[in-house]
Amino acid sequence: MGVGLIWQNSVWIALQDNGIIARTEIYDRYDLIMINDKLVINLIPLDNDYSASELIDLQSVYQLKNVVLVQLWEDIWLTRQEQVIGRIKSILGLNKRLHGRKGLVTVIDQTEADDFLIANHIQASAKARYKFALQIDGQTVAVACFSNVRWMKGISASYKSVELIRFATRMGYTVTGGFTKLLKHFIKLIQPDDVMSYADRDWSLGNAYELSGFKLVETTPPAKIWLQKEEMIRYFPHRMPDLGQDKFAAVFNTGNLKYILYLNKV
Repeated sequence: MGVGLIWQNSVWIALQDNGIIARTEIYDRYDLIMINDKLVINLIPLDNDYSASELIDLQSVYQLKNVVLVQLWEDIWLTRQEQVIGRIKSILGLNKRLHGRKGLVTVIDQTEADDFLIANHIQASAKARYKFALQIDGQTVAVACFSNVRWMKGISASYKSVELIRFATRMGYTVTGGFTKLLKHFIKLIQPDDVMSYADRDWSLGNAYELSGFKLVETTPPAKIWLQKEEMIRYFPHRMPDLGQDKFAAVFNTGNLKYILYLNKV
């Protein structure tokens, strides 16, 4: 076994260039990279015959060993290499640390949020109603984006729910308390009854949410995604542009972990 395809070799080289010692690991028919017995990267080529359930089972095998496994698809690596390496460093605890309590929370617009998230989040940006930045010494070190208020009349006439759509820190930094500071600022401003968010199972076990008091309420099923091959852009089926089926390749994710932070009792 070995890392054989050109893009897979480039992952290996990028890790070495960033001083990350890694080794290949044989498991069934998967191309894996093991790092410090803490993290496994499953390298998934676009041309594969895996099922989502197989990838979830693989992740569970390593989770039982207290090892994080991430699912790295070929297109994600080819389009988001810098962000992937940044996320890997974060998982491994290789970031510099900043103290969020020293930061100033500011309101930002969609363009500012887009610029920061495209540079620092694996999934890039998304439209949001409320956007906040945490600044330390005049530099934005974290951004959190939230949806508009959703009135949950099935719970009560006045029940307000919001979604945390994106959170990211500047690559290379872990901002201790930064997430909590942005979240508390938003909660004080909007006063929702709960805050909901999703953790991408390809990359996360949801630990950060649980440490912040969120409760796991649902595991969503894997989703089919269409990859526009020429531009390497992913689309969910309902947002797929009409370019012709031959322009797309079918990929998928392993679903999401849905978390809710309950703030008020009904």
